[in-house]
Amino acid sequence: MDHRDAPIPSLGAAPPSRRCFTTAVVAPVEPIRGSLSDRAATALAVLLPILGCGEEAAGLAFSDLADREDQAAATALRCVAAEERVHDGLIQALAAGLPAPPDQRRARALSRRFHLELGRGDAAVRLARIAALDSAVCLLLSRLLRPGTPLSADAAIAPILRRIARDEARHVRITRSLAVSRMREASLKTAGIAVRERLVALLSEAGDAFDTLSFDPRWLVTDVARLPDGLYRR
Repeated sequence: MDHRDAPIPSLGAAPPSRRCFTTAVVAPVEPIRGSLSDRAATALAVLLPILGCGEEAAGLAFSDLADREDQAAATALRCVAAEERVHDGLIQALAAGLPAPPDQRRARALSRRFHLELGRGDAAVRLARIAALDSAVCLLLSRLLRPGTPLSADAAIAPILRRIARDEARHVRITRSLAVSRMREASLKTAGIAVRERLVALLSEAGDAFDTLSFDPRWLVTDVARLPDGLYRR
């Protein structure tokens, strides 16, 4: 079987220690265990809480935005919110199968603050920020999963991250379409650039972990900090 099509394991809910915005617990997480080296597994354990906060926040944000939209937009946004909740669960299950990372309280606090700031302002600005963030996640995952990297060779972990990347690419198309229909490109770019710059500052906290996973930390500045050309073009 091509590992890109591998089945996704069943999930429970993450314990409150792994949550950024909610504390409800339904059942223990069923861990997803890969075959990474100890160094690579520890590096991924450092990165996942930051990504996990993002998925948890996104599920909440899309649900909130959907409540303010017309029926067609609300349906699309609720579908995205549901997928973000699935991603959140998958990331928590991946984290449960990795070594305990170093103290993550600072990273979680910074990530929580970052995502709370994304929720401020009117709907168009929020959608522009989300499009900028989700397109950055696509870039990060594509680099982490390129051939020859530790993650790309892991038959359990790679399919999960590829699924998330595919879904996020679709989310970018939905959010950018809604954003460009309500605000000028220049204003959207201002919102998106600010998000990318703050994201790089957040991710720089985990520079060594990126390096271990064959992601050059310099790419945070040269690539992640830059908006894709035409992201908000009609």
